[in-house]
Amino acid sequence: MKLQEALREIQSLKKKVRSLTKEIESIKAASTEDPSSVEKMLRMRGIKVFRKNPTECLFFPPDFSPFYKTRFYEMMKKYSFRLVLRDMIKFQDRFRIQDLTHYCSSKVVQGYCNLLCEMGAIIKNGKGKYRTRVSPLYSFGPTLEWFIAEMFKREFASPSIYGVSVKNTPSGGDYDVIASWNQRLIYVEVKSSPPKGVEQNEISTFFSRMDDILPDVAILFNDTQLKMKDKLVVMFEEELGRRHGRESKTLHPVERLIEELFHVHNHIFIVNSKKDVVENFQICLKHYLRYGDMMHGNQNSNPPFPSGPEALLGRRLKGGKGGLYEGVLK
Repeated sequence: MKLQEALREIQSLKKKVRSLTKEIESIKAASTEDPSSVEKMLRMRGIKVFRKNPTECLFFPPDFSPFYKTRFYEMMKKYSFRLVLRDMIKFQDRFRIQDLTHYCSSKVVQGYCNLLCEMGAIIKNGKGKYRTRVSPLYSFGPTLEWFIAEMFKREFASPSIYGVSVKNTPSGGDYDVIASWNQRLIYVEVKSSPPKGVEQNEISTFFSRMDDILPDVAILFNDTQLKMKDKLVVMFEEELGRRHGRESKTLHPVERLIEELFHVHNHIFIVNSKKDVVENFQICLKHYLRYGDMMHGNQNSNPPFPSGPEALLGRRLKGGKGGLYEGVLK
């Protein structure tokens, strides 16, 4: 009898621990959800946000609890998990374990499916087939944008928004991720397709959007472990050449930071997901603090608005065709 009472007490304590864990996750999530500082920085630039953080196109349902969002976020750090999600979206209405084993073992895939079933993100029909709870899903892109925005909140204590639509900018369209990091505006363009799926006009739009919102740091993130040098770096060089002419490779070189991370003047970065996404972003942001701020004359200063463009390129491009941020330098 005493043993049964002890077991009941243990089960009761487990439930209380789970409940407390969920409450803690809710509090932690609320502490980083305030996007007002991001929107304030955009308003300082004369830009008003009219849409942000859409939930209807995410892999998980809108009623996902903060506890499950945290678990999902942690799983999203795994490249294999992200690849499996892409395949799930591809099949969507009906898929089996063997449909998802292009990049990892059936054992790993089964573990991912079990976890997603537990969360309620996918549903098993009892015949070894699964379907996504949210349907239709047109792309992995919005979920990847959500992940990068969450990364800024959770890893860098930085408010962020994703799927951002703004008014009265020449380039128009949605901005994938915008964050307020260390009192600096960060713009991230997120590409979920491999480099071969990225077109030259997308790189041109990336630069034009920098001209529109004038970020302190701009990052083009491609969720791949393939080389950046072979395609994206070449397209960056072509776009810089189109904007600045023959001397662009001398004035505005695309330089290797480390491995497959590249930068232009210490504040525009090309990033892939090889090794670790969070670590790669951290390397770039630290590099900006170390060398980008030095271009403002004070390594530890908070640069006034407008920041990077004038300090980094204004003197060199005076009288030229325009800077990396043409809107500032005209």
